[in-house]
Amino acid sequence: MTSSQPDDDESEEKPKAPEPEDKATEDASEAPAAAFEQAEEATLAPKSSDIFMLARQQNFPVALKLLEAYPDLWQSTDEDGHSLLHWAALVGNKDFVLAGLGKGLQVDALANNKQTPLMWAVLRDHVPVARLLLDSQAAVGAKDSLGATSMMIAVQHRSYPSILLLMHRGSGIRDRLLADGDKNGCTAAHWAAYKGDLTALKLLHYFKADLQALDSAKMLPLHRAVCASQTSVVEFLVEQKSQPQARNHEGKSCIDIAAEKHDVNMQALLKRLEQKKADPFAGGKVEPEDVESGAKETKPKKDGMFKGLMQDKAAHKIFPTFWLVCVSLATFQYIMDIRQMSYEVAPTTAFLFELLVPMSLAVFSFVALGDPGKVPARPPGNSGVEELMKAFDSDAADTNPPDMNRLCTTTWVLKGLRTKYCVQTGACVEEFDHYCVWLNNTIGRGNHRQFVGLAIVEFLAQVMHLRLCLVMASTLVPYQGFTQFTWGVVTGYPLLTMIVLVHCITAPWVFMLTLHQARLVMMNLTTNEMMNMHRLLLWMWDNRCQVSPTREKTYKAEKSIPADPVFGLPCIDCHLQNC
Repeated sequence: MTSSQPDDDESEEKPKAPEPEDKATEDASEAPAAAFEQAEEATLAPKSSDIFMLARQQNFPVALKLLEAYPDLWQSTDEDGHSLLHWAALVGNKDFVLAGLGKGLQVDALANNKQTPLMWAVLRDHVPVARLLLDSQAAVGAKDSLGATSMMIAVQHRSYPSILLLMHRGSGIRDRLLADGDKNGCTAAHWAAYKGDLTALKLLHYFKADLQALDSAKMLPLHRAVCASQTSVVEFLVEQKSQPQARNHEGKSCIDIAAEKHDVNMQALLKRLEQKKADPFAGGKVEPEDVESGAKETKPKKDGMFKGLMQDKAAHKIFPTFWLVCVSLATFQYIMDIRQMSYEVAPTTAFLFELLVPMSLAVFSFVALGDPGKVPARPPGNSGVEELMKAFDSDAADTNPPDMNRLCTTTWVLKGLRTKYCVQTGACVEEFDHYCVWLNNTIGRGNHRQFVGLAIVEFLAQVMHLRLCLVMASTLVPYQGFTQFTWGVVTGYPLLTMIVLVHCITAPWVFMLTLHQARLVMMNLTTNEMMNMHRLLLWMWDNRCQVSPTREKTYKAEKSIPADPVFGLPCIDCHLQNC
C-alpha cells in the first residue's frame, strides 16, 4: 500500500534568484554618502557670526534669505549682546526691522551695555525706524549701563528730528524725560551744554527743561559748558538766569573753572557777561544759529568801529538822519540860492528836481517805516515745533522728510526757502535781501521793489541837482580861469560847493547799488544769497547726493538756483508779480 505524497509544487520551495552585485554595492554605499551629505550641510549652514557680518556690511537682502532658511538664527546675538534689531536700527533698514519684529524679536532687547534698538536708531537719527520701534511699544525712558536715555543720546549726537519725535511720543512723561539723569546726574540739558549745542538747548528750553538743574557734582549746565570751553552756549545760559558765580561741590565757580583751564577766551566772555548783567542797558543778545553763517569761530575778534556801530541799534539812527540832513541842506540851498534863476537857465532840470525830491522822501518813508515782510512769532504750543513733531511722526516723513533747518529757534516759525531771521529786526523776514543801515530797516518781500525804486529816484534826483549846481555856478561866477572860477565858487557859495562834493561821492555809489539790484533781479537772486553763494552751493551739493531719485525732480524745482541766470526774463516777471 502506498501512501499519498504531496505535490511537488507544494512540498518543495522554489529557489530565489540571486541579487545583482551592483544593487548590493549601491545599498552598501548609501549610508556613508547620506552621512557625508548631512555633515557637509551642517558645515555649510551659516553661523550667527555670518549673519551679523552681513548686517554690519548692510547686506540685509542676503541676510534675510539665510534667515528664511535658518529661522533659529533670528534670536542670536553678537559678542556684545546686540541683537539683529540693534544693527538694523543703527543703519536705518526699516524693512529688516519690520521683519525682525514679525519674527518675535524683542523691541527692547538689551545688549551687554543695556542699550536698546531705539537708542541705536536715534543715535543715527533714523526717524522712520525709531517711529516703527515706538509703534511696537519701545520704552522711551529706558536707560543703558551709564544711565543714558534715548533722549540724551539724541542730544549728544545732534539728532534734532529724533528729539522732536521722542518728545511727541513721550508727551505724557515729558517732564521725566527732561529731568532724567545719567549715572553722574547729568540731564539732557547738561549734555547739550557740554556739546555746545545751542539748538538743542533752545529746544529743551522750549519744552521747559530745567536749565538750572544740578548734577551729582552740583554743576549747572553752565558749569559743563565752561568745562568744555563751549562759548557758543554760555551767553544763552546766562540769559536764562544761570549764575556764573554758582559753585560746584569743590567750591569752584565758572570763572574759577575757566581760570584753572587757562581758558582766556572763556574768562573774557564771563567777565563781559557779568558787566552786561550789571548794566541791563548794555544791549546784546544771543542770536540763532544760521545755516548760511557757516562755522562760527570760538576765538573772539576785536570788533572794528563800523562793526561796533552796526551792533549798536541806537546808533543805526545816525545813517537815516544823515540822509535826511543832506536832503534838507540840498533843498534849502536850492530854494535860497538857485531856484529863481534855475527856471531861467534850466527849467526842465529844475522841474524834474522839484518833482523827484518829494517823491524820494515819500518812497524813503515807505521803505524805512513799512513792514519788510516780517513773519509773526508763534507762541509755544502752537508753533513750528508742533508742526514738525506731527510731520516727523507720520508716514509721509519716510518719503518727504521735513527740513529741520527751516525752524527758527527764536521766533519758532517754519521759514520759507528765502525767509531768514534778521538780527537787527528781531524777526524772520520773507524773501530777505539785506539790512540797510541808511533806512534802519530790513529789505524783504514787503519793500524790496520800493527799495529798488528808491535807489533809482535817489540817483536821478542827485543827478538833476548836481547839474543845476554846475549850471548855476557857471552862471553866477563868470569863468576867467579854472583857479579863479573854483576859488570864486568856493568862497562865494560854500554850501553849494559842499553839496556838489557830497553828490560826487554818493551818486556813483547809488548808481552802483541800482545796477547791483537790477543784476540780482535778472539772476533771480537776493543779496543774502549772493553773499552766501559758496555756502549755498556746497550745501545744495551735499544734500543733492542724499536725495532719492524719485525726489530729485522735486528737489531741483524747490531748492536749486535757476540754471540760466543771464537770459532770465521770467525772473523779472516773478519779481514784479511778487511770486
